[in-house]
Parts: sequence; structure tokens; C-alpha cells
Amino acid sequence: MIDQKFDPLKAWKEVYDQTEKFWGKTLNETLKSEEYSAWTGSVLDLNLFYQKMLNDITKGYLEKMNVPTQEDVARIASLIINLENKVDNIEEFLEDKLENMEQAPGAKRDITKVKQDIRLLENKIDQVLEYLQKQQELVAAASKTSREEKQ
Repeated sequence: MIDQKFDPLKAWKEVYDQTEKFWGKTLNETLKSEEYSAWTGSVLDLNLFYQKMLNDITKGYLEKMNVPTQEDVARIASLIINLENKVDNIEEFLEDKLENMEQAPGAKRDITKVKQDIRLLENKIDQVLEYLQKQQELVAAASKTSREEKQ
């Protein structure tokens, strides 16, 4: 009598290989078919439709709640950045003029006052940015809460 031992790993590997050959071939044929491509496209279209619908509903909700949307915050942030750039340009211009001119005490005092005003304006712009950031955090919390309520 031949002493043969049953090897479960070898049996499992044979089953796996046979199954993989059959299903691999079948799945490859399915994935290459036009019907599968059309189905995948329709699923993608449906997902995009739901995403657009959710975005529209969220935007409408935020508008009714009088809360700025992400687009509003981004637009205001870009306006503030442009304003900061203009203030920086004015400050550089004034510094250049200050260096190029010999100034009377009155002109120097006026330029110093303008610089102080510009610094105050920059501080106020920083405060506006902080408020916008807090507002954006509130919007995120509100949208999270509304999502949790829907569930």
C-alpha cells in the first residue's frame, strides 16, 4: 500500500486554479463587451446626476439659511487677496517716494500717518479673514449636522 497523505493546501490550490481559469476568462469577456461599457457609463452618469442634485440642494439650503456658500467665501477671499496686493503696492510706492525725495517734516509726518493707516487696514483685513474662516467652519458644521439629520 502506498502511503499518501492528503494535502489540503494542494487541493485548495487546484480548486483555485480551475476556478480562476473559468471565471477569469468569463470576466475578461464581460469586461470587454459593449454592454458592460454602456452599463458602467450609465452608472457614472447616475452618480454625477446625484452629485449635482446634492450640490444644488445644499446650495439652496445654505442660501435659505443666509449662510455663505463655499463659492461666496472663495470669491470674498480672492477680493481680499487682491486688496492686500494693492495695499502692498501702495506701501512700496510710498516707501520708494520717501527714499527718493527729500522731505519736509510735514510730508514725512503725512507719509508716516498713511503707513499707520495702511497697517490698520491690514489688521482689519486680517480680522475679516478670521471671520470668514470661522464662517466657513460654521458652514461645514451646519452641513455635517444636516447630513446627520437626514440619516
